[in-house]
Amino acid sequence: MRFLNSQGQAIGSTELGRTVLAAAEPKLSSEIASVENWRKDYLKFFREVAKAELVSPRSAIEVATQGLKVFEESVFTDNNENLLEVINKAWRNNKDQVSMVVIKGTGPAKQPDFFEAAGLVKQHLAEPMVAEKLGAFELSSLKSNLLIALAGGAEYSPARVWLDWGGTTAIVARPRPELWSELISRARNSSGTLHVPVLKSRAQGIDIQNLSDEELANVSGLDLVQDYEAIAGWLSMLARTETGGLVLGCYAYAPGVKHIEVQAVQHCLGRVMSEALPKSRVTLNWLATPTDAYAVPIDVVNDINNRYHQRTALIRVRDLIFGVRKHQFELFETESGQRMAIMDATSALQGPSYALAKRTQRWMAYQQLFAGRNVAYLVSPPAETRSVLNKRILRLTYAGAPAFGLDPFAVDQAVSVATGLLVAELSAPRSQNALSGYLDLAVHGGLWRVIYSPKSAWRAATILGAITLGL
Repeated sequence: MRFLNSQGQAIGSTELGRTVLAAAEPKLSSEIASVENWRKDYLKFFREVAKAELVSPRSAIEVATQGLKVFEESVFTDNNENLLEVINKAWRNNKDQVSMVVIKGTGPAKQPDFFEAAGLVKQHLAEPMVAEKLGAFELSSLKSNLLIALAGGAEYSPARVWLDWGGTTAIVARPRPELWSELISRARNSSGTLHVPVLKSRAQGIDIQNLSDEELANVSGLDLVQDYEAIAGWLSMLARTETGGLVLGCYAYAPGVKHIEVQAVQHCLGRVMSEALPKSRVTLNWLATPTDAYAVPIDVVNDINNRYHQRTALIRVRDLIFGVRKHQFELFETESGQRMAIMDATSALQGPSYALAKRTQRWMAYQQLFAGRNVAYLVSPPAETRSVLNKRILRLTYAGAPAFGLDPFAVDQAVSVATGLLVAELSAPRSQNALSGYLDLAVHGGLWRVIYSPKSAWRAATILGAITLGL
């Protein structure tokens, strides 16, 4: 995959990020162009664009449209074809590259467990509407929708829980026999149904319907970056053969610039699918990160300030020892006079490619909302995934985090809550409101309500974790 500028010249991910942000907020273009070290200074501009998204009722859609237009025009295949155009063509024409095995589970239906959703709000780990939504949760919406899970084999993906609760899912995941063996086994023991894709070129004429589970796992899978044309054709086929609603879940992550590549494929698939089908039939779903910059109402700031001043004497001494600082906000007013603040929980460790990939997801959510389409943009908490806990520094940080109001979720809890909120959103019409589109159902693990500067809280958590674990 390649990135090209408007003159057709190859550019890197840094230049792509600069160009997209400058298009999204033209007032920043000259300052963005003058930055010498983008990796060092990029976060400031993502913060400024977050402010620009909420200054007026129309600014979110204007920022999103301007930024995504450049993003879509800049991503090309290795054959120098525009990726969006290629996927659009594949949706129409490439419907015969993927075969499918349907596995119907025979296990007992599992009931959702949301781990005291009201408690998440009381502990400042989630926003108030989360408890309301999960309290009114019904499985009927799950069973009337097919979940198409891009990167559905990821640990944080809702696909496995969707199967456990009796839903039907089609998973796009790389050809890894050990992963597909686990997914197929999960489906067999669930009360749900799994659509397993197999590239016809990999099957080499074999009758895949008569394969054992082990044999099927050896030939299953689709790679988002390599097989995007086949994936587009398969999704088009599913849209024609399935009678219910379609949920396109975008769960892919990759390190560095590869994250932009997988996000570009997800984005183009979402664009083509949502615009080819009736608005009421498609829901786009993302598991958004709380470690970004967002505009929030002044009420959030008031709550944080009140709790900070209510600390006990003992906590004040501890905070002094660990060097945690008060959470300070950049305040601003919208054109209508509404007071708001920038909630900045970003981390330079994640890098500019991560920031760009995640921001394009938010912009797509804005566009879908304003077009009257169904969206489930779910801010989801830091979780104790294997990839996180494999890193020593993050193990220490997560161990000490709860003492400072940051509470990483166990994976099963995080996935269960995210899946429950997705199902709840399937039966809830969304207003054309950018703020409520990400704030109402945010489960941020404390990051948006922490009384300390997030950076100082994470640093103190790491020190406390090292002390606690004796390292």
